[in-house]
Amino acid sequence: MKIIDPHLHFFDLEKGDYHWLKHNPPAWPNLDLIQQNHLPAAIQDVASFKVAACVHVEAGFDNNHPINELHWLADIVPPLPYKAVAYAQIDSSPTQFRAALAKLQHPSLIAIRDITEGDDAQRLLCENTKQNLHYLADLNIHFEAQFEVHNTAISHHVYEIYKERPAATLVINHAGFMTHGSEWQESIELLSQLKNCFIKFSGHELLETPMSTQDHLSELLTYFGPERVMLASNHPVCLIKRDYQAQWQHYYELVQHLDGSVWQHLSFENAKKVYQLTV
Repeated sequence: MKIIDPHLHFFDLEKGDYHWLKHNPPAWPNLDLIQQNHLPAAIQDVASFKVAACVHVEAGFDNNHPINELHWLADIVPPLPYKAVAYAQIDSSPTQFRAALAKLQHPSLIAIRDITEGDDAQRLLCENTKQNLHYLADLNIHFEAQFEVHNTAISHHVYEIYKERPAATLVINHAGFMTHGSEWQESIELLSQLKNCFIKFSGHELLETPMSTQDHLSELLTYFGPERVMLASNHPVCLIKRDYQAQWQHYYELVQHLDGSVWQHLSFENAKKVYQLTV
């Protein structure tokens, strides 16, 4: 089965910085499996699934000079079709942000991510952020939002920004860190009203919730529909729970009881559209 993986990370610990992983690693299970080199060959040698294209999401290769990660990817990923999500500080001054984007010009660039989890979510309320998100929309570069959507104040603010720019694309990473509660559900329902808002079903290995992945996926499909949900591995972080083959097999088992077109949308077509991939 051909798939497009819209959220994964490649590592070369000798060539990149990866300060967060090498010098201040998170307290993850199976950290030793993650804390090593991860290159494209590993995802192209799986039994049941053929990766037809992928989207590499910035992984701290060199946050002082993010263009270096894009150059490195261009050396290691082809001939596999791919796009890249690069790092830029979303709440920097508009002048600094525009200068950072000018240095990131690259054929693979499709989006920007700046992780705003926990207390960092307050940075999304900054006026600079609003101006910078509008600038990204002008460039046809989208933002990959990574924050806990059960923070309803932040979700409402993000909604208002994109309500002003209905043609702009917004992608929510890791299903907004799915939780079991009315705040997550309220925010998901609100954000789904943005017709150009897409959401990735990924990152479950980072969560502790009584809600099953099956129930979470059903919730997302209820609000976003099969045309705006994307299955994604979060490789190699998924190794906390499953290897690459097992991750995609798990996804397939979650949707195999649905109409066959749902799998095709979630595992291929939606990512192809959002990331403008030629496959």
